[in-house]
Amino acid sequence: MKKLVLTVAASVACVAAFAQGKISFQNDSQHLVYYDSTTGSLNGQAVYQASFPAGTTLVADLYLGTSSSSLNLFSTTTFQTVSPGKWNTANYQVPGVPGGTTVFVLAQVRDTGGTAEATLTSAQIAAGQLATGALQGDSYIGWSQEFSFVLGSNNLTYPAMYSSSGTWAAGSQDMSNVGAGQHGAIGVSAVPEPASFALAGLGAAAALIFRRRK
Repeated sequence: MKKLVLTVAASVACVAAFAQGKISFQNDSQHLVYYDSTTGSLNGQAVYQASFPAGTTLVADLYLGTSSSSLNLFSTTTFQTVSPGKWNTANYQVPGVPGGTTVFVLAQVRDTGGTAEATLTSAQIAAGQLATGALQGDSYIGWSQEFSFVLGSNNLTYPAMYSSSGTWAAGSQDMSNVGAGQHGAIGVSAVPEPASFALAGLGAAAALIFRRRK
């Protein structure tokens, strides 16, 4: 009897796991990550371990939610050592959300000098204010567009977030230096240091004072 109960319990657990929606957190040759023009000599290079500035570690965060107005930090993965512009694939089940459900997704790339925000709102995303608060410790940061994605329901497969299950548009940044026909979709920017912000503020104040005196 006890064996039967355990078998039934295990079966129920397996069914519950299979019912959870699935997503594969990964990017492909049309959705590469690259350094933008704010990064100086790194401009146009694909983001991967061999091109990291000294002392910098970059990671990719998966944000996901059932509403486009609020995305929660779901997971974090590292960058590949052999494929420029790609992070390491991570497959996930989404607890409490069944397969076939449409969710909203955003990929964030940052260095580990700061801590990722636990939740992103639509206002933050629309205003490009994702690097506020806890992320001020980062030196590099970038994001994908926010896009919709239908979670997989197959027992054994995890649909890639760039696949036809989602609406992540292919990138427009020419990355043929990495490989023929490849494109970048996430541009990583250099975050100005606090000292740079302070100098900019002093300059603006001085300009305002000078204008008033005239």
